[in-house]
This record gives sequence, C-alpha cells and structure tokens, in this order.
Amino acid sequence: MKKIHFPLVVLATLACTVALFYLLFDKQTTALFYINMVVTCLTEVVLLANVSIWSGEKMLTVKNVAVSTSINRYSISVFLWTILFSLFIYNPTNDSYKVLIIGLLFITLLFIVIGGATMVGGNATEEYVEDLESKSNNKKMVVFSVQDSFGNIKDALCGIDSEWKDETIQTLRIIVDKIGAMPIDHLSKNLDVASELKERMDGILELSESLSTAENKEEVQARITRKTNQLKNYLATVKTIM
Repeated sequence: MKKIHFPLVVLATLACTVALFYLLFDKQTTALFYINMVVTCLTEVVLLANVSIWSGEKMLTVKNVAVSTSINRYSISVFLWTILFSLFIYNPTNDSYKVLIIGLLFITLLFIVIGGATMVGGNATEEYVEDLESKSNNKKMVVFSVQDSFGNIKDALCGIDSEWKDETIQTLRIIVDKIGAMPIDHLSKNLDVASELKERMDGILELSESLSTAENKEEVQARITRKTNQLKNYLATVKTIM
C-alpha cells in the first residue's frame, strides 16, 4: 500500500464506520455508543497501519511481525470486549461502565506484559538469525574458495592421463565435499582453520599449475600427493577436535 494512498484509505474507512454507526444506532447515541464507535475506529486504524509492515520487505522482520501481531490481537480483543459488554453486560438502568473499564485495563495490562516479552524474544530471535546468516555467508565464502581452487586444479591436471591423476582428483573431491559438509559453526568460529584449508588447497593448486613445465614431473606429483594426504589428515584432525 503506497504511502500517498494510505491516509485516504484510513479516512474513507473511518468515515464509512462513523456513518454506519449513526445509521444503525440513530436513536441510541449514548456514551456507550461513542465508546464503541471510537474503539471500532481505533481498531481499524491499527489494523490498517500494520499493513505497511506486512507488505514491505524492509519492515518484515521477526520482531516487527511479532509486535505487529500482538498489537493486532490487542486491538481486536478490546473491540470484542466492548461488543461483549454492550450485548450481554451493560445495564441501561444502571448506566455503569466500571466493568467495561476494568476489562479494558485488564486487557491492556495483559498485552503490555505479552508485548514486552514479545519484543525481548523478537530481539533475541533477530540477533540469532543475523548471527546465523553471518556464519552461513562465511562458510559459503570458504566453501566457494575451496571449490574454486579444486576446479583450477582439475584444469591444471586435465592434460595428464594417468591413474595418479584420477586418484588425486578423487581424493581432492572427497576433501572438498567434506569441507562443504562441515557445520557452519566449525568454519565460522575457527577462522584459522578456514584460512589453513584454503592455504593448503592453494598450495596443491600451485604445484599442479607448475607440473606441466616441471623438469622432474614425478617429484612434483609426489609433492602433490604428499600435500593432498596432509590436507586429508588435517581435515580429519580438525573434525575430531571440533
């Protein structure tokens, strides 16, 4: 709902509500009549005001939704209580609004407590979600970096047709899959581990890229195998101690 249209919608809704009240209760304009009309109008304003929260991506946060829901429930509860009082409790001969006021105060107090708890819980949930998103993004960066290095290693070894190459690629693929399967907390809380994994993978990539121009290819292959096994053992150790 666009902001420029919102005031017009609210005014039109309130005007229709007031008109309906006067048309339906034209001979019953007591104090209770005005109380019911005001409460109904306020309920409509609250419900319409909360539309902006539910319709906007920036406003649609866990805390805002929780608070919005609580406010909606409060306004509806007040509206229903005034209707209930008018239909079943109000005594025209006595003309007392003590029960109505007590009920309104009780509902207000109840929702103040609920609203406070909702805001505290909403803040905690938002912080948890933000922390989880941050950790998830950190893990994605690590995994993407390792996968990128693995892809470059495969490209560097693509000209080699040997059992050694197939075994090396297979071992590295398993390593990359295990890194991708590591829990988010393991990679996010241990930045040194993430850096070490990337550094070891880059070391294998550097050797792989130098293999095509190396004079002693068997020695370079042996170094690649050794570094691959060291990376595999390091990953197994990390998973054990975490």
